[in-house]
Amino acid sequence: MKTIIFALIFTFLLYACSGSTELKDNRTAYNYVHHLKQTPATFNHEVKNTFEKIFHDFKTGATEFNIRSVYADKFYFNDTFKIIENIDELVAYMLDSASHVNSTTVEVHEVIAGEQDYYIRWSMKMDLTVKHKHINSYSIGMTQLRFNEQGKVVFHQDFWDSSEAFYEHLPLLGYWLKKVKKMM
Repeated sequence: MKTIIFALIFTFLLYACSGSTELKDNRTAYNYVHHLKQTPATFNHEVKNTFEKIFHDFKTGATEFNIRSVYADKFYFNDTFKIIENIDELVAYMLDSASHVNSTTVEVHEVIAGEQDYYIRWSMKMDLTVKHKHINSYSIGMTQLRFNEQGKVVFHQDFWDSSEAFYEHLPLLGYWLKKVKKMM
């Protein structure tokens, strides 16, 4: 019975991953490339401080004032959980996220300046409780940032494994994600 269940899940995943390889069929990749092309490049020499204002200690740093002082009114934001393009939605999302964690701290290891963008290599410790289950996770990632002339973020793309850092810790879903990863 287990073999049949695993085979069905694996078949479903293969089917879900197959299909057209055109960029427009992948909403996340399409949005990423589209917004990169549409957003002019500018520079901000306080990248680390700007990023850490919110994310160093997310529980206390994710305030409406900080979010509005760091992000422009219109932008592209993708943290692998959600894609957001306006400040009011981002404020609501970050305030809600901060209210559900015990603590989330991000340590910046390196800031790399590209021709148009900045790349921040970081590690994150996340402590939260979901459905009465205490989760302590550690993950690494990178964030690509672009700023407008006022020094506010107009492009934010996170690159990290949210399944390992978050989803694999959840009851039931985590079990199946780990099983699928072992099968690959």
